[in-house]
Amino acid sequence: MRHVPHLMLGNPWTSDRVEVSETQLAHLARVLRIGDGDPVSYTDGEGTLGEGVYEHGLVLRGRESKLERPTDLVVVAAPPGNRHRAWFMIEKLSELGVAELRFLETRHGQGRPPREDRLRSWVVAGLEQSRGAWLMGTSAELVTLSSVTSPFAVAEQGGSRETPHARTVVIGPEGGWAPGEVPEEAILFDLGSTVLRVETAAVVAAARMI
Repeated sequence: MRHVPHLMLGNPWTSDRVEVSETQLAHLARVLRIGDGDPVSYTDGEGTLGEGVYEHGLVLRGRESKLERPTDLVVVAAPPGNRHRAWFMIEKLSELGVAELRFLETRHGQGRPPREDRLRSWVVAGLEQSRGAWLMGTSAELVTLSSVTSPFAVAEQGGSRETPHARTVVIGPEGGWAPGEVPEEAILFDLGSTVLRVETAAVVAAARMI
């Protein structure tokens, strides 16, 4: 059975025909070899999921439905140390349907968030790959731990092995937390016996808590 592409289409949609972006157009033509009349699915990233037809760089809208966001989980993570690892984390969290990703400023953290344009493209790629209907919220701005709404769980060895009921999980830097940096009221959440990289810990924690 031929693969049916899933597209994130810019909104608002003002007609029954929606233009495909230049990046999507190139991917459809060169990689997926989609031609006029071929089926596609699409979303606005805000819960609308549709089935349409591709034609001359446009998507002809068809049957549409509105879906609930699959989870309200928020991941707050120290930025990984390089672009490839950041890309992995962002795309995989987007594929899992995480509601929001924020980048955490820490005393021992050395990574930096990606540029806004690159960040969005990775989030969209994860959404299209997973055929989702909700775009993961995110921003390239750093947040502090004091600004994270309680209650939240912190992935930390020595914590509880039981999956917490908190709807926010915090992933610290690879250099570890500074003394006193994690508040006492945080729920410590142990992901296992091995030491995980930031991006691995974020994906594992999200998969368990969704």
